[in-house]
Amino acid sequence: MRSLRPLALAALCALAAPALAADPGAEAARAYALDTSASTAAVQAGQPGKLVVVIRPTAPGWHVHPQAPLKIRFEAPPVLKLEKSELGRRDAVDAKADAPRFEAPFVASAAGVQEAKANVDFFICSDQACVKQTRTVPIPVTVR
Repeated sequence: MRSLRPLALAALCALAAPALAADPGAEAARAYALDTSASTAAVQAGQPGKLVVVIRPTAPGWHVHPQAPLKIRFEAPPVLKLEKSELGRRDAVDAKADAPRFEAPFVASAAGVQEAKANVDFFICSDQACVKQTRTVPIPVTVR
């Protein structure tokens, strides 16, 4: 009977291995999308536009934590004069939305293809984990 003890321990470890193998960080990274499709893609010089980022949970059970720190920092070339480059939770279009949306108005000053960036810092959570996410997403803008 004593020789079964190592076998039982090995069986328990084998059953626990899949639970331990799950990587909450990797799961969290796949649980959302950063959507910039509502951003102004083309604008006339001298006209206003906006950079838009939506943090959209895509996996069941995952959500953007409603009280954790959230910051979006937009970087844009001088040709795209941003009204405000840093946004926080209070700047969300709808603070209670499941997919928070952030908008940064700008005025374009000269023609050319430009690339703005949104540096997004937030927490995505499930019942099992809450994981900080820091991502940068490009936002192309053509100024005519």
